[in-house]
Amino acid sequence: MPLLILLLSFHCGRHSYASLLLENGVDIYTIKSLMGHTNVKTTQIYTHLVNEQKEKAANTLYIENLDL
Repeated sequence: MPLLILLLSFHCGRHSYASLLLENGVDIYTIKSLMGHTNVKTTQIYTHLVNEQKEKAANTLYIENLDL
């Protein structure tokens, strides 16, 4: 397997691992530690994905859709 493919696979695995932890409520400092990041700002890269998912979920609800 070419080195580039291996590096991309490894990176994708780390990215998925961190994103899934965050999506499942693990706090950012624990994820930072698990990922081996020295600065939490590096770990915060993953938070935009979860924020986008939350916004998308919230935008699916409309007052007109609620049966009150």
